[in-house]
Amino acid sequence: MEEQLDLAPCGYLVMNQSFHVVEMNRTLRDMLGVEDTPIHLHDILTVPSRIYFQTYFAPSIMLHGKVNEMYLMLKGKEHHLPVLMNAIKHNDQFACVLVQMAVRDEYENELLLARRNAERILHDTDEANRKLQELLKEVEGKQQELLDLNVELQELAMTDALTGLKNRRFLEKKLMDLVELAESSENETFSLLLIDVDHFKQINDTFGHPMGDAVLRELSWKLLRETREHDVVARMGGEEFIILLPNTNEESARVMAERIRLNLDHGSWTQKRVTVSIGVTTYEKGNDSSILFSKADAALYLSKGAGRNRVSVK
Repeated sequence: MEEQLDLAPCGYLVMNQSFHVVEMNRTLRDMLGVEDTPIHLHDILTVPSRIYFQTYFAPSIMLHGKVNEMYLMLKGKEHHLPVLMNAIKHNDQFACVLVQMAVRDEYENELLLARRNAERILHDTDEANRKLQELLKEVEGKQQELLDLNVELQELAMTDALTGLKNRRFLEKKLMDLVELAESSENETFSLLLIDVDHFKQINDTFGHPMGDAVLRELSWKLLRETREHDVVARMGGEEFIILLPNTNEESARVMAERIRLNLDHGSWTQKRVTVSIGVTTYEKGNDSSILFSKADAALYLSKGAGRNRVSVK
């Protein structure tokens, strides 16, 4: 195993179709508190996770060739470790990445306790049967809570914590979908706006980072108000934002970008007023995500080079 992969900041393992572990990186062994690589994946799973793994993983990966965001509980040397696992099938083996999570312990413990109580009173009186039904309802409730928590975690994984906008992870997936749709259609197109706050460093340096964060949040709300329901507004990081505009040609995207710029420049602000520079680009046949990002970045560079607070098209 390459040294970089062995010391990656997440767990990594490869297993065969019998779920025997072929290799495991140092990070995952450290997480488990073991020196030697376990023989079988079941050796490191708790009983509930083993059952969940057996019923879900195999049919899913054989059908789709991958498994995304599967929550498992590992048996560490000192305590159990909740992890999020992604896996792909490659050359009759399964390559898996495991990232340690900080949630779910309490729900699993409550589920296990409820099940043990249910089993213990199976042989009791009619009153015990009534209690059993109550406990089973509690188990169902906890299971639904767990499903809701998983949905919430998946949503959080695609959301920028500061602004509440979609994050780069979601944006890149959506952009790939739009490229694939445009490639398969003669008439389908879309545009991309790359937006950067002008002189944002001066706000942080002069008024402090809390003010800078407040400005970014207000800007996010304004961008959402300026866009359509099917548009995607995302924060790339720092003071940089992207808006994906499905079914939008270059001229319509330029007009929309200019309207956004003017409304931000002349509209009312609760926080410090800022202006933005915008780079506009539109999908052309043969473009992939990296080409579109490069074109939008080049257009943004033109706006900044021309004095900021303007729209450029590339």
